[in-house]
Amino acid sequence: MHMWYWFGVDLGSFLFPGYNITTVWSLLATCLGLAALAVLYEAMKMFQIHLQEIGRKSVSRTASASSESSSLLSKVTPKNFRTYTRCAICSKWTLQVLHWFLHTTLGYILMMAVMTYNAYFTIALVIGGCFGYLIFGPTIVQLNMQRFYRKQALVTCDKNCADVYTNQQRRESAVSIVAEQLVTEANIEVHVSRDM
Repeated sequence: MHMWYWFGVDLGSFLFPGYNITTVWSLLATCLGLAALAVLYEAMKMFQIHLQEIGRKSVSRTASASSESSSLLSKVTPKNFRTYTRCAICSKWTLQVLHWFLHTTLGYILMMAVMTYNAYFTIALVIGGCFGYLIFGPTIVQLNMQRFYRKQALVTCDKNCADVYTNQQRRESAVSIVAEQLVTEANIEVHVSRDM
């Protein structure tokens, strides 16, 4: 096993026993497969954001449904509907866990391919990762920005709210400065009685 980068064709067994790379064609096919896995790895990042959004929406719906359970409409809602929503949340969470498992396993397989120190594999993985980011990167950035704007939209203020917020920040900073001065100037003496 090499402990430095090398350009070679004869790797012998690769990752799994019985998968031997001894010819140029088998090395080329493995490089193409690794590049495709690197593209898949980038695509799974985008799918993870979609799964998180689905999970966030279902949790917010059940939170609003649980606040409605104290109303008169809760008597009309059948119990099997509530059970169905719990099962749907559970299945969405199971899908997220399964996706995380596959994404992490794929990441470790790609890492093990790099750890062979074969320069061809590393080049193939970097090129595959670049293509994956070229294809899915703008979508990932867009989804993250949408999530940011959605969080920002939750805190909308008018002019009065903005004035109160800036005044509150000024007061908090003034209070924190005074508090820091008091903490540095405080001396505490503790006397413990030994009457036991």
